[in-house]
Amino acid sequence: MTIKGPVTLKDVAEHANVSVATASNALTGARKVSASSVEKVLRSVAELGYRPNEVARSLRTGARPGLPATVGLHNAIGLVIPDVTNPFWAGMVSVIERLADEAGFRVSLGNTGFDPEREVATVERIAKSVDGILLFSTNPDADTVRPLLELGMPVVAVDEAFDLPGLAGVYSDNRGGGRLAAEHLVDSGGTVFGVLEGPGTLTTAAERSSGFVEGLVARGVDPANIHRVIAPYSFEGGRDGVRRMLALHPDVDALFACTDNQAIGAVFEAHDLGRVVPDDLLVCGFDDISWSSRITPTVTTLRQDAAGMARHAFEMLVELVGQAGEPRVSVFPVELVERDSTRRVTSM
Repeated sequence: MTIKGPVTLKDVAEHANVSVATASNALTGARKVSASSVEKVLRSVAELGYRPNEVARSLRTGARPGLPATVGLHNAIGLVIPDVTNPFWAGMVSVIERLADEAGFRVSLGNTGFDPEREVATVERIAKSVDGILLFSTNPDADTVRPLLELGMPVVAVDEAFDLPGLAGVYSDNRGGGRLAAEHLVDSGGTVFGVLEGPGTLTTAAERSSGFVEGLVARGVDPANIHRVIAPYSFEGGRDGVRRMLALHPDVDALFACTDNQAIGAVFEAHDLGRVVPDDLLVCGFDDISWSSRITPTVTTLRQDAAGMARHAFEMLVELVGQAGEPRVSVFPVELVERDSTRRVTSM
């Protein structure tokens, strides 16, 4: 394999065909790995000429030189999320906890309840006892994270993007997903469109909504036939949002919800209001949580690679903790999954 620049722990792992966590454990002894894996990792180290620096060699064995004690090694990572009961985030938490266990890290979990002040307090509290933080923010304010980066604390933002150079991030292509939803709803027969947006602080809500409107306009839809309502990222938010939407704009016949939770709530509420999905209201969500394929009608959605994002974010954080890589941003594509909520039966 050809490598540009210094050889990193990730390069060693890929060359040995093992995970970054396994490569780290093979070199540090933090967690037992098989003899064959150790042999492959050591062979790759030799062949690639990997030379861990002083910081990387200290991984799991002592505080990193030149940094405050609060950024010392604790064999722990912080995981800050808005809502542990949300199926989308809960699935990612499960993946991260499993990977952390395999890598010998404890997980310090903070649930912020969509409260910006609570998020700031949770990040400050957790930062005192972890080696790095995976941050699922609901108020992506650079001032929350900048002090941690200045102290040398590795942070990876997941799902919600920050406008902060030097911050690592793992996100979905939210704007592109919004455009896919628009194209699909037009092709499915929608004529007057509604958008259930999320809270204004969320970059996912802004990007998905903007992409949706862009996609509609590109397909020739009159902006006067596009209506927006802000609703929380929850089932009840979807119910309330579609109720307000249809009260204001009863001619809406195609609805894009920025999350599946909203979309599912909208389907239930539309039924209670006497609207038939999909015959007189098309519904498309975003996330592809498990419930989207289990209710009737099943819900068309934009599928995020939640497990892949969780794994990638964790491995990125491990690299940053060991200073085996530089902060970078990765954007995952999304995929349209067509189901019954946008399939109208046409009579011959």
